[in-house]
Amino acid sequence: MTTISFNDSIENLMHELSFENSNEVVKEPLATEILARIASFKSETNHFEEKYGNSFEEVKRDYEAGEEKFEVYDDLMAWQFAEEGLRYWKKKLEELRRVL
Repeated sequence: MTTISFNDSIENLMHELSFENSNEVVKEPLATEILARIASFKSETNHFEEKYGNSFEEVKRDYEAGEEKFEVYDDLMAWQFAEEGLRYWKKKLEELRRVL
C-alpha cells in the first residue's frame, strides 16, 4: 500500500477546508465518483424495469422461454451490464467505507 505524506502547508489547508484528516481528502472524491457511477447504472436499470414492467430476471426468463427478439436480446445485454456495474460499484463503496 502506498502512503501519501503532506507537508505542513497542505495539512493546514486541509484543516482550513474543514477536512478532519488526510483520509477525508481522499475518501470524499472517491466516494463522489463511485456514487455517480452507482446513480448512472441505477438509472439504466430503472429505465429497463420501466420499459419492460418487470425485473431483469423475469424478463430474461420470459425471453429464454419465447421466440428470439433481437431488440429484447440487446436490451438484456445492456441491462445485465448495468446490473453487474451497479453491484460492482456498490461493493466498491462498501470497501471504501471499511478502509477509510
